[in-house]
Amino acid sequence: MIGFPQSVQGRTRDMQCPHATLLNLANFEQGTPRQEIARLRKNHRLVWQEDEYERGGHWLVLQRNDIDTVLKTPADFTNNFSPLLEDFPPDVLAIQQESLTFMDPPRHGEYRSMADFAFRPKALRARADLMQQMATQVIDAVIDKGECEFVEEVAMQLPMKAIYGLLGVKPEDYQYVADITNTLALANDPEYAVDRDAGFAASMEAYLFGEKLAQDHRDNPRDSMTMDMLQADKNGRSLSNSEYAGFFVNLIVGGMETTRNTTAWLIYEFIRYPDQYALLQADPGLVTHAVEEILRYRNTVVYLRRTATHDMEFAGESVKSGDKLVCVLGSPSRSEEFFDSPDRFDITRDPIHTRRQYRTFGAGPHFCIGVHQARMMLELITAEIAARMTNLRLIEEPVHFRSNFMDGFKRMVIGFDKREG
Repeated sequence: MIGFPQSVQGRTRDMQCPHATLLNLANFEQGTPRQEIARLRKNHRLVWQEDEYERGGHWLVLQRNDIDTVLKTPADFTNNFSPLLEDFPPDVLAIQQESLTFMDPPRHGEYRSMADFAFRPKALRARADLMQQMATQVIDAVIDKGECEFVEEVAMQLPMKAIYGLLGVKPEDYQYVADITNTLALANDPEYAVDRDAGFAASMEAYLFGEKLAQDHRDNPRDSMTMDMLQADKNGRSLSNSEYAGFFVNLIVGGMETTRNTTAWLIYEFIRYPDQYALLQADPGLVTHAVEEILRYRNTVVYLRRTATHDMEFAGESVKSGDKLVCVLGSPSRSEEFFDSPDRFDITRDPIHTRRQYRTFGAGPHFCIGVHQARMMLELITAEIAARMTNLRLIEEPVHFRSNFMDGFKRMVIGFDKREG
């Protein structure tokens, strides 16, 4: 089919993609379709694409300045209806709208301030030694085997131990929490959920578990981030169990899924480009560079959705109240406007420049609350792997999970040699 932009009811629509729309799940079988994103970015600021939901379609937001405007202007583009493209069932939506992820300012800022102290540099420094011990233990468990299923045995282990441990989840509940997290985040993959409704149900399970965890801390006080959050005083009040539960869901999804997926992508790229891994092993000071490069090169959250609060002219298009705007977070990361040879994986890029230019962690009021924690975990596990594993190789082709929201592997079997000295 010859590609051409077509105006439908005043909305610019692109007709070239063989799978009709960018977010068609078939386009994500091998990860994010970055060439198609690049083509769309070259030709559009916004483009209307049809979908199966009540609105009938959504706007893709492709340029960084427009992404920033949407994510930083909640008065025009609300988060009240979810960051996902799917429409939540009304009963589930009503409960989720009490969680941090679905709030707009000023309420969002008031709630976020009751938890963000736990992720400040001082708090991170206080638990850095514990995080290092966890990273060492993760590699200890596989180093003598010579091979492992990397996603389950390595990439998942540090964020699970770290986030669940910090929140005071009991070890016997770790697997349950991991399972419901996978179901709610990866509900389009039949290995994790029978259908999308199961994902909505899992989000409620996680919410209810958060409430129970809060009550358990009140009944059995202990040293944890949960206890700190429940005791935090903000304008003469502290979090209720249900308010804490909203935080809990945010933290287990953001802390678990994104870190796991980023770690697996980094090792995959090191296997593809052994010269880059050799650079890191020769100079451990490149750990931060490597982490920032993989966050740019393989951002694992594909998009964030916002919803227009009123009719407006935006980015040259007539946006209607209730329209969904889907910010494609990886689009700026592969733009020549911001990066030289953007499709090249290169851990020698300036990490400060890289960090400033990408939008991997979002922007605006909902900029990732755990960004410093995520970077610390990624740097610790990367340094541990580089120091102790060499000759990385794929034993089997990795298997992507089925999702257009998260980008990553559900299985990746690798081999390695133990690095001596």
